[in-house]
Amino acid sequence: MSAGGDGAGAGCAVERLAGRGAAGERTGRLLAGAEREVLLMDRAPYADLDVGGLLARGVQVRTVLDRAGLAAPGRARAVAALVRRGLRVRVAAGVPTRLLAVDRRVALLPPSDAADPRAYALAVGDARLREALAALFEAVWEGAAPWDGGGGREEGPEQRELLRLLAAGLKDEAIARRLGVHVHTARRRISRLLESLDARTRFQAGARATARGWLDT
Repeated sequence: MSAGGDGAGAGCAVERLAGRGAAGERTGRLLAGAEREVLLMDRAPYADLDVGGLLARGVQVRTVLDRAGLAAPGRARAVAALVRRGLRVRVAAGVPTRLLAVDRRVALLPPSDAADPRAYALAVGDARLREALAALFEAVWEGAAPWDGGGGREEGPEQRELLRLLAAGLKDEAIARRLGVHVHTARRRISRLLESLDARTRFQAGARATARGWLDT
């Protein structure tokens, strides 16, 4: 059981929460108790969570969103507003499950279909199961595309060209000349690209872009 009584229940590895009310109440408690990190995987219809409140409290939030739901009116704008406040977003096709994990101490698998009266959520308190779900999130996160501020396009021509220039080993000044921009602008674009790929070095960025097939065309 986690601190504050938000685990899956004393001595219970997995707790079944029947109905939207029970799942919503547990989700609220978990988010209210978040201190450091919240991991989310979601797909349409997206959950109505107070992500802004988490960010305002200094909680780091990473989320993988299913691409199919981003075309809904206003959805991209809402996500973009949260990104500006610190939300880290990636986009994937076919997110395997909804998932909420708080501080690596408890995880919740929300109902697969909240409209189904028979739907239920699972609160996971067992350490080994939590580790497996955290590993699933990281695998989906690693394979997902960086959020581009729109409907989930994986990469654009400018990003791809910048990646190719980096892969060719060009210096910042040469990259700036090839792109026709000031060197400071080139450096800012490089920094944003590394951040979007969650890469610390240019080599790592190139490796991750290659793994996603961005440099194949």
